[in-house]
Amino acid sequence: MFSSSFLALALTLPGFHPAHSWDWLALPDNPNLVYVGRWDHSAPKSPWCEWQGSSVSMNFEGTGVGIGIDAGTQSNWYRVIIDHDILNSKKMEVSPGGMKKIILAHSLSSGQHHVRVVKETYFGSETTFFGFAGVGGAGISSPPPPPTRRIEFYGDSNLAGYSLEHEENKGQNELQGCEFTYAGITARRFNAEYHNISISGETISGINSKYDRMRYGVSNPKWDFNRYTPDVVVVNLGANDIWKSVSRIKKDYQNFLDDLRQVHPNSHIMLFNGFGWDYSETANYIEDVIVSRNDPNMSWAIFPWVFEQWHGCETDHAGMADYLVGHLETVMGWNSQASDITSGYGRNGDVANGSFETSAPFGGFGWRYAAHNPLAKRIRSPQNAKHGEYLVLLENGGTIQQPNPVSNGDLVDVKLWLRGESSADTASVTIDFRDQKMWTSPLQTQTWQVQLSPTWKKHTFSTNAPTNTPKPVFHTRLTIRAGPQSRAGVDAVQMTVQ
Repeated sequence: MFSSSFLALALTLPGFHPAHSWDWLALPDNPNLVYVGRWDHSAPKSPWCEWQGSSVSMNFEGTGVGIGIDAGTQSNWYRVIIDHDILNSKKMEVSPGGMKKIILAHSLSSGQHHVRVVKETYFGSETTFFGFAGVGGAGISSPPPPPTRRIEFYGDSNLAGYSLEHEENKGQNELQGCEFTYAGITARRFNAEYHNISISGETISGINSKYDRMRYGVSNPKWDFNRYTPDVVVVNLGANDIWKSVSRIKKDYQNFLDDLRQVHPNSHIMLFNGFGWDYSETANYIEDVIVSRNDPNMSWAIFPWVFEQWHGCETDHAGMADYLVGHLETVMGWNSQASDITSGYGRNGDVANGSFETSAPFGGFGWRYAAHNPLAKRIRSPQNAKHGEYLVLLENGGTIQQPNPVSNGDLVDVKLWLRGESSADTASVTIDFRDQKMWTSPLQTQTWQVQLSPTWKKHTFSTNAPTNTPKPVFHTRLTIRAGPQSRAGVDAVQMTVQ
């Protein structure tokens, strides 16, 4: 029933290749180029940057475009976005060893286009830009109007995009990124420029010693804050500080906020932290820190860290962006556009992407841990799907799961459609309840066994979160599993929490 409908969802790697013929179109000092990020222009013909999220862009006319770039002392990854099409953008690896001339796009339609190259990673030394090349009689055009909003982010490994393109905390350099972190997602939703000053493993005081740097590991040259005045500064730090005393954590926050207020006297500054990975996490203290300052242009916000394990992937970052966007809409009065990345966070008691109709660029669709699991596949099959065009096929014990925030005593109702390939196929549905700390055993678990049939059938499951628990209930985890030697189609999953 299902096998003829499978679509393998794989990240398509770009066909970037070295240039053979080359005509410089725009050297780095061309006034029509747009730079975003902490760029050093002291040598106008060879500007450099180091922090992730830095970019250079231009409007041009022609059928192709190339770039001259030096990745520094280690390979780095860059995202190439043509005509603002973020979902079809490609990442490319540039190896060390001096300037590389690389064709970014060719065989474009004649007429005007836009190219933006974003530094996704910050390995080794700085990246140097030597200019754009034109293909097919290209010519540079006047730049588009700049965004009217600016956001500056400070963070640790999560915001630096560690394991962004893998659900299971894989640390390979090529799986890291910036443009699809919640910094990039939030900026796009508000049509804003952004800076992302984030370092894996960093603490609050550690960032405070580096927040004004052009280079991650070198104290000079200093960044001139007069070059970029953000409307909002977002600080998401503290995950690496939980071993410190509460007084030390609060003092470190206060010191960093003092310095940020000094360089950004009129910006809105906020602390943005998550509950749900440890009992003594620093999110416990950010409200006290902000309230004690009595600064009306500061605020704080919390998101539920319901990744279950490890660092956030693209769908988790889309969920974090939802919480941040909602907060900024309230405190700044901004209006946002819809997210371009699928969220893995359910809202208002429902699951996210319950009919599996959308997917993040790396292949995840908001249900763990299916993006790289051959036993759990999201497939496009309009003739077989119960709702929309997509369903999930689970095979031989394959699972999908999704967490959602709940509290003690809440009633959780789950409705979903299941279908087998034969009447011998089985599946199970589990609803469990967990406390705030990751890697702990469930406080309560209930599992239902389901006999499947070759036609879609709707199933409903209900249970209450426990009322008296050693630690408060923080979230529920819904798990759907195919039985042994079974194939189970899943679609149209809904959850309500009362």
